[in-house]
Amino acid sequence: MADTSGWITLKSLVEEVLFEGEFDRSLYKQFMHYAITGMRDLHQFYVDSVKTTKVTMNDLGLISLPSDYINLVRLSVDHEGKLWPLTRRDDIIPTTTEVSGDATQDGNIGEGVDLETEEYNGYGILGGYNDYYYTIDEREGRIIVNGSPSRTLFLQYITSGVDLDKGNQTSVPVKAMEALKAWIFYKYFLRNQKSDKRLADMYKREYWYECSKLDFANLPTADELKDMIYETYGVLRR
Repeated sequence: MADTSGWITLKSLVEEVLFEGEFDRSLYKQFMHYAITGMRDLHQFYVDSVKTTKVTMNDLGLISLPSDYINLVRLSVDHEGKLWPLTRRDDIIPTTTEVSGDATQDGNIGEGVDLETEEYNGYGILGGYNDYYYTIDEREGRIIVNGSPSRTLFLQYITSGVDLDKGNQTSVPVKAMEALKAWIFYKYFLRNQKSDKRLADMYKREYWYECSKLDFANLPTADELKDMIYETYGVLRR
């Protein structure tokens, strides 16, 4: 993908770091590794990185987690063009049983058994949508869904920002460029035994400074704050 005004590829960013620091190109792979770890840190803590994607569950109600997954936000179904979240229930039995090399569910031990509908305050409006549940099995890299009106659902999650399918063509938001560059310099001087560790401290402080700018950029605007306040008026009247 070609760079646009708001984005730059990870490859281009690493190339810039090599040029700005007058580093030998033999450091490209090492710097790319630091760039990837920096992307993960930024997306976890500083950059608005909630990604929404369509996912399809199999016959057992299983959904594989994406390769760039860090943390779950919500799993939803379509309801009249809007996302309606499924209820998370971590008492769902998350295991499967292997039969002749294939994954199955053994209802005798509770695998895949439909849960009894429970009443939840504030969730009575849409009736049957209360009957759809899920849990997440991060160790096995999957979500287990218990009942759903559709095999296609919408997964919202915190992304690492690094798409393994795109590799070094992964896009980086321009607003995060300077923070990511500072991270690469910081990690390089920290790991390099021959370097002056004062440089590592300097770039660490620069990274934090750039991240504080990202935090500020993510604050709501005056108009967004007004909208939030107006929304509470309706809640208070109910």
